[in-house]
Amino acid sequence: MSECRSFPLRWPMREKRRSADDCGSVAVESVVVVPVAMMIVLLVVQVCLWAHAATLVQSAANTGELAATALGGSPAAGETEAKTQLATTASNVVVHPNVHVQVLAGGEVKVTVSGESEAILPWLRLPVSATRVGLVQEFRQSG
Repeated sequence: MSECRSFPLRWPMREKRRSADDCGSVAVESVVVVPVAMMIVLLVVQVCLWAHAATLVQSAANTGELAATALGGSPAAGETEAKTQLATTASNVVVHPNVHVQVLAGGEVKVTVSGESEAILPWLRLPVSATRVGLVQEFRQSG
């Protein structure tokens, strides 16, 4: 039989030596602790990807709103600019992007960009969306 050898600890409170029954307990503990630690690390990375995707979607909505409300702009131009912005900056981060531009009453334009963040964990797809509303800029005759 092989004995479990342990080095004596220097702290007086922990002078207790491991018994033969404790052999291999570190291996069992690591089987539980390592996967839990890895899952926590992956969840943190997933949340960071979601935050990055949310920032990119917000930027695309802002770009679309600026193009749609600029002098001489149109809702189609806003949609095109938002899609171009997403394709340029967020093609690897935002999955299934969707851009919707709507003309509202009172000369307002509403741009909504949505999608899902890229998933490291296959069962965790977090949605991202952003909406911007702006007034269409135009010249008006005085008087």
